[in-house]
Amino acid sequence: MKTMAITPGDPNLRLLGRLDVSRTPVCLDWTGSGVEFRLRGSDAWAELEAPEQSPVFYMIVLADGCPVCRFPVEPGVRFYPLLLGMEPERERTITLLKETQCMPSFPAATVRLRSLRWEGELLPPPSYGLRIEFIGDSLTSGEGALAPMGNEEWVTAWFSARGNYAWYACRLLNAEPRLLSQSGYGAVWNYLHDESQNMTDGYEKTVGVLHGPEAEARGCAAEYDFASWPADIVCIRLLSNDAGGMKLKESFDQDHAPLVQGCLTLLRKVRAHNPGAKIVWIKPASDCFPEIADEAAELARAEGIRDLYTFALPDYRPEDCGARFHPSAAWNRKAGELLGNFLKGIL
Repeated sequence: MKTMAITPGDPNLRLLGRLDVSRTPVCLDWTGSGVEFRLRGSDAWAELEAPEQSPVFYMIVLADGCPVCRFPVEPGVRFYPLLLGMEPERERTITLLKETQCMPSFPAATVRLRSLRWEGELLPPPSYGLRIEFIGDSLTSGEGALAPMGNEEWVTAWFSARGNYAWYACRLLNAEPRLLSQSGYGAVWNYLHDESQNMTDGYEKTVGVLHGPEAEARGCAAEYDFASWPADIVCIRLLSNDAGGMKLKESFDQDHAPLVQGCLTLLRKVRAHNPGAKIVWIKPASDCFPEIADEAAELARAEGIRDLYTFALPDYRPEDCGARFHPSAAWNRKAGELLGNFLKGIL
């Protein structure tokens, strides 16, 4: 039995997600953040820590990409089994992912990844061919993807890093995903038209949606080092909540131009920090003013921003939904494969 503290830069570990690696233990905040390693052996555990009072965050364990187990992180510090009783002579890649998104109402809430314990031999993880960053809302957080159709609960168990379109697109392309997503947020304002809840203002921070002294103490407000993980593609899937805010206020005419300009601001930021990446704006549903994305993209191209695309997924229907009228994992799989094939075509 071997135990090792999680150390950023260890060649046998791949830390996943946008993290502040200058502090240990590393904090898993964004959807899909975690660790990946390769093991020749039978058993593996991870030591995780959660605050005494926080929302329940769920983790998922994959072996060679296939789900093995899923569990909530309990308050306090303890070891959680990842794999047990496997054939000890075989090698496999183990991936531990945080399934649940950030919770801005509880900025102290996080999952700390402290150490690994295993029986066998740790090996360097396999490499990926691409890096893809996703900026989005609940659709990118996988909200409702694992719930039964018609469920109305807003609970952390229904979120999924693996059951959403980003995972399936990246699997098709052998790409490493990085998700920055928050339910209810938009490019410029949220579903209630609150301009303080948008994905643009905090894009350059490590975890820009979390504020307050607890979040700052663990590095959420630190400037993010984009050079540490140069993205090949950046996919933006926003505007659904911006559209919801305009519908609530019945303000499309006065908000149209500011929203286009706000999207243009986000595109400028993405290009400035990802100079070699292709940018794809995944347009919202047909009833959420998808033309806004096209208008912003045209203005960006006129300013000289190249390798910029818009892409439309088919609208999902009631029979495609899980919880709270969000698409199910089955629909997300179809959407991810459609996006993955589109990305293949532009690479």
